[in-house]
Amino acid sequence: MLHPDDAVANKMCALFGRAEARDFLDVDAAIQSGRYTRERLLDLAAAADGGFDRARFADAIGSLRRITDADFDLYGASAEDLAAVRARFADWHSELRS
Repeated sequence: MLHPDDAVANKMCALFGRAEARDFLDVDAAIQSGRYTRERLLDLAAAADGGFDRARFADAIGSLRRITDADFDLYGASAEDLAAVRARFADWHSELRS
């Protein structure tokens, strides 16, 4: 059985590598669960992928602005939920860039 930390690390690496709509939702769900902090997720991703780079991760999460709300339709996220997800990732992006 896959440990939850390993599963979340894989989700972070997916976001880092491909940055698709579902990747943002998965990582946001991990944070919103209260089980993981942003810092913990970054540490898990770095441990899982020797090529993980925080600056490149910031670029990946910055790409959310190019993903349309329609790209999230398959996942059933409401407009309100998406606005909150976008705000949280914009904040994280700014935090990583400062």
